[in-house]
Amino acid sequence: MPEFDGPGAPVVAVLRFEVPEPARAGFAAAGERVVAALAGQRGFRSARLGRAVDEPAAWLLVTEWAGPGAWRRALSAFAVRCELTPLLAWAQEAPGAFEVLHEREAGGAARSHGSALAPDAAVAAPGARDQGGR
Repeated sequence: MPEFDGPGAPVVAVLRFEVPEPARAGFAAAGERVVAALAGQRGFRSARLGRAVDEPAAWLLVTEWAGPGAWRRALSAFAVRCELTPLLAWAQEAPGAFEVLHEREAGGAARSHGSALAPDAAVAAPGARDQGGR
C-alpha cells in the first residue's frame, strides 16, 4: 500500500514557452538564471529546463515545490521576478501548477499525498459572497 505523506501535496509547476528565433540563443542562459533564483526560495525541491527535441522554439521549465504556498511565495520574490518576468513574454497561457497526489520514483516506494486545496477552492474568490447573499 502507498505511503501517505502528510496533509498537503507537493506541487509541480510547468511553464511552457514558444521562443522566437532571435531570442533562442540567449534563452538557455536566461532560463538557468531563473532556475538559480527559484532554487534560492524556501520550499524549492527541483527544476528542469528543456527544449523540445523536434521543435526548437518550444521550451519547458518544470519545478517542484513543497506545496502551493511555497510556489506562490517564490513567484513573488524579487530575485525571481527580475529573472522570470522577461521570459514571460514567450510563455504560453495554460494551467501551470499541479498538486502531486501520487508519486513513485524508480526503485522507490509509492507515496500518496492529501490535497492542500480548500474544498471550495474551485468556486471561492476574494470578495465573493456565499449563496445566501451575505
